[in-house]
Amino acid sequence: MGKLSKIFTKKNLGYFLFIFVFLLICLEIFGRFYLTKVLQKSTDQKFRFNSYRIYEHVPGFKEGDGKRNWIEINSQGFRRSTETSIVKPKNTFRIFFLGGSAAHGISSSPPYPVVHIYPNETVDAYLEKLLKEKYPQTNFEVINAAVTGYRTHQHTTYILNELLDYNPDLVIFFDGANDHYITNPTHNQFTDNEYQFWKYRLQQPSFKGSFDYFMLWISKWSGFARGYLSWKMSKDAYTRTEVHYLIMKHETEKSTIASHQYASKKNYLRSIETNITILKNNNIPSLISLQPMLVLRDTNLLSGEEKKWLHKDPSMQLLYPYVVKELGDLCKKHNTSFVDLIPSFNSKTEQSKQLFIDYCHLNAAGGEIVAKKLFSSVDSIYVNSKKNNEAEQSTLH
Repeated sequence: MGKLSKIFTKKNLGYFLFIFVFLLICLEIFGRFYLTKVLQKSTDQKFRFNSYRIYEHVPGFKEGDGKRNWIEINSQGFRRSTETSIVKPKNTFRIFFLGGSAAHGISSSPPYPVVHIYPNETVDAYLEKLLKEKYPQTNFEVINAAVTGYRTHQHTTYILNELLDYNPDLVIFFDGANDHYITNPTHNQFTDNEYQFWKYRLQQPSFKGSFDYFMLWISKWSGFARGYLSWKMSKDAYTRTEVHYLIMKHETEKSTIASHQYASKKNYLRSIETNITILKNNNIPSLISLQPMLVLRDTNLLSGEEKKWLHKDPSMQLLYPYVVKELGDLCKKHNTSFVDLIPSFNSKTEQSKQLFIDYCHLNAAGGEIVAKKLFSSVDSIYVNSKKNNEAEQSTLH
């Protein structure tokens, strides 16, 4: 007791408190440096938990360098600087663009060179520009409602709970990387989601769960906590994705294909069919598009930078034609437009052009290629919609 009393004197406690506070300040400075300089991200929270979509954008979030924002989220959670009125203005053709991070247009992060995608460089921005150029008399709205990490089943609840209220004329789905190349036959899209896993973890009575919950709670004010969560969630998401649930290694190609076909039927194909049906029941057409991936590009066409990043995934290359057939057959069954975007990225006209900023996210040139490819299908849907509206008006008169 005598030794302890000597250690815990007022003077020593003052030293300990000073060192503790000093370490906290250092951690905070390091966390903010890691976020703003290394990851080049905002110290504000971009996501928050959502009761039915698992998570969503924080309304009003902005990210930039102080001179220009590369990401702006409006009060409705869309990647858009302007607000979207629920009541659709007259002479407006409203399109919602759904997907994950590639559709959203996120910046790349280390170990890839950091590249930012600005508001005028996203697929939706290019598509809206093309439509307005061809039909200047019509007010086109192409609204980016994509959210990083989203999968097809999350689109379902998003459509039902929010997007139908906006009375869209068309919904475009731009998916692929997050759930289309599954090889684990036991995968369940509703429970085996890395962000769902994090929610479960926070509810577990453990030191790790309590610590992570505390960091989540203070992340609103602490740059260190934000940096920790960015690192931790990325680490956990990668571990869960590669090891536990989406991808399973098989000894033969036949087993890989069989497992994929079994899992896809009860996961993403079921969700896509549900989305198409919901929209069809509300007289809203769908456009299903398959997201391009760096691993699926012709290696002879890659730029120098893309060759450095390329890591061949034999299962993805093996499954690609099956994914195309699955989506094509499903869309044909429901008389829905389907666009495979990957051939456009393997055109010889794109030789040596850099179209990706990492393994699956597009730069401005890649986004423009997608918009041009989607444009022809959107154009046909718009023309048919206009004819149908004119026919309805003529019958009323």
